[in-house]
Amino acid sequence: MDRKKYNNSNAGMTLLEVIVAVSIFSITAIVLLQSFVTSNRINKKSNTYMEATTVAQNIMEEIKAKKFEEVSLAFNYPVDSTGYTRLNFLNTQIDKVLNGTLGIKEVLQSKDEGENAVYKDVSKYREDVDEKNITASVISKDNGKTYEFNARKSGENASKYFFELTNVTNNHESFDALVEFDGSSDSGYKKKTVTNNEQGKNDYLSPNISNLDTKSNILFIVPKEKYLNEFKKDNGLLDKQYRVAHTKWENDRDNYCGSASSVDSEEYQKLLSDFKSKYPEPEPLSAEKVFNSAKKTLVVTLDYEEEIGEVKVKFKYKIDAHDYVSEDNPVYGRMDLCKCGGDTDNEGDSDEYFCTINTEKDYTQDPENELKNIYIFYYPNYNSTNATKALDTITFENLNNYPVNLYVSKQQDEESKKDNSLARKENMYRMSLTIKENPYINEKKDTNWNTNSSLFRSQTKLRTNLDYNISYEVLDRPKISQMKLTYQGVDAGSGREKNVSGTGAKNILSFNGLDDKEEADRIYTAKVSVYKVGAAEKNFPKEDLIVSLDGAKED
Repeated sequence: MDRKKYNNSNAGMTLLEVIVAVSIFSITAIVLLQSFVTSNRINKKSNTYMEATTVAQNIMEEIKAKKFEEVSLAFNYPVDSTGYTRLNFLNTQIDKVLNGTLGIKEVLQSKDEGENAVYKDVSKYREDVDEKNITASVISKDNGKTYEFNARKSGENASKYFFELTNVTNNHESFDALVEFDGSSDSGYKKKTVTNNEQGKNDYLSPNISNLDTKSNILFIVPKEKYLNEFKKDNGLLDKQYRVAHTKWENDRDNYCGSASSVDSEEYQKLLSDFKSKYPEPEPLSAEKVFNSAKKTLVVTLDYEEEIGEVKVKFKYKIDAHDYVSEDNPVYGRMDLCKCGGDTDNEGDSDEYFCTINTEKDYTQDPENELKNIYIFYYPNYNSTNATKALDTITFENLNNYPVNLYVSKQQDEESKKDNSLARKENMYRMSLTIKENPYINEKKDTNWNTNSSLFRSQTKLRTNLDYNISYEVLDRPKISQMKLTYQGVDAGSGREKNVSGTGAKNILSFNGLDDKEEADRIYTAKVSVYKVGAAEKNFPKEDLIVSLDGAKED
């Protein structure tokens, strides 16, 4: 054995070996470290993308679950009267919303300052004294408790709406977001016309009873059969009329034939025959004829207690048949034999009162739920063919100037549809519709009412199908002029009145026609884009965009 080699068997590594080993380890460690850093960077980027996608999805689901006006309200007045946000997914961040570190607002897009878009806050133009300068999509005087949608109809942003969120947090990641709605012609949706039966968008919804809730809507439906039955039923109006008419006829007969000595005498029989030839014995009147010829008056009164936010609506419906006279028996077949003497507002309950039906209904709106719409569904009285002497009269009194949409929808008469007379009756039908407000309450603000009423706009917005012949299919319906429309400005204090009628009244009431068709809802394209936090201050540059979602928003 080599003793020298044996003695050196436990010797350490040479310097050269150490240097080589360290070099190999360093190179390997650097590669592995770079791999870890890259992996961590990829994981962080992937996590950021996932969190941003979650924020985008939360926003998209929220806006799809709301009506468009509610989306606009949520971005203009983020916190409701209960102290929670109107965007439900942000309620976990309510403290940030309240202290302003999480921003929610509507913005306007402008491209005047270069190629990139600039987004400007609209809040300072939301409660302007002069409403024509307001650029926000929602107008409210009580922090969103009551409001009206302010459609953007002109300019470069016509039918376009932009909403901004800043510093939204999801799992410790923060982002800014831009929500864009586009309902303009370049969004790909066309207005529905007679020749174009494609799905289109409209500015206002037609009433659909099955879709209405009682939280923000009040309905008054005139049940024709119910009131007609009041004329038909036992001891109803016409039973009472028949008893009074027959008693009167008997009294008149006895007076006419009273000189005869006996009812069996030839003289009496001759007088009786002569009396009957002149005055036929009365028979029960036709309930349908009397009902269809009666005047029908609906008065709707809205009272608003601003201090407590309470809205009360009263419906007074009156059917007045006092003027009905039968062609077959004009002496005794008439409703003015009623004891009321023509004062149909003060009928009693006895059998001597029978020419009028009065119904009243009161509604008190829960202050927590804003009243937005009042719906009136009724059957036209097609005997009403003269607007100045209309048998159908509707009056809406809103002297507190509460902002509300008034829908007046006439229903198709099934009997007329059976004998194909509905088209002719629709062409001949005329009614009277009056809207009363008090523009003098805000006289300083509403100077247009006194100087140029064509520029004045009421708080009541009218939606009705009274300008269409509803006997035709929806897209074929011709326009007709059925209503005598009057907007009446009433000063409750001084008693001053000023009337505007016809086209002028339509302009004041922002009139829009309705059909009884299925809803062709307002449709917008919707886009949600999520950016790095701070992007909003830089007008959302493309390099800060993380993720975007596109979808159609059907209102």
